[in-house]
Amino acid sequence: MKKAIIYLHGFNSASLDLNGNLLQSKQKLVVMQAFCQQKNIVFFSPNVDYRDFRSLVEDILFEWNQFLDQGYQVLFMGSSMGGFASEYLAMKTGSKAIMINPAITPSELLTQFIGVTENSELGLSYDWQQSHCEQYLLYQQHLENNTQVIDRTILLDMADELIDSQQTVLKYQSKAKLLTFEGGSHSFEHIKQALPEIEQLIFD
Repeated sequence: MKKAIIYLHGFNSASLDLNGNLLQSKQKLVVMQAFCQQKNIVFFSPNVDYRDFRSLVEDILFEWNQFLDQGYQVLFMGSSMGGFASEYLAMKTGSKAIMINPAITPSELLTQFIGVTENSELGLSYDWQQSHCEQYLLYQQHLENNTQVIDRTILLDMADELIDSQQTVLKYQSKAKLLTFEGGSHSFEHIKQALPEIEQLIFD
């Protein structure tokens, strides 16, 4: 079966520049794109807006359906907030999720960014408010109340400076496959080392 990865970037970030080209400054993206080209996997990495998570989910589910109609098996993958989104989309679709240094409670984590006015990757102005954080309470509850098994693999840099990786281990050790790496950062610096595991998940 044909394979596709839908990759979701993190908060205040991007996957594509303003011309629609993959950001070459992002090691994760460059490595994954090269890997997918080598393995004949479609790598779809749109820019998304975390101010409206409901619309984000609807848009990505539309793309997921498009891939399904073309005979693809889709895996969701994402970093930080993209990890949270991947988990949620995996729950909604029954697909696999690869969560990289995932945000666990966005409603709390993202309050520190209230007042941010510019996307650091694209230089585009925007406004992040308390209401943007509070919308995630609903989706966190959906995941918390979920009773179906979600096929999750979590890739963690243990020296993540933004999210407590030990808390992630405690939360997911009994319900996800954990792949941890000493050192690193929130950007996740071990994507090359994780490729064998990623390949196994895609083709398993």
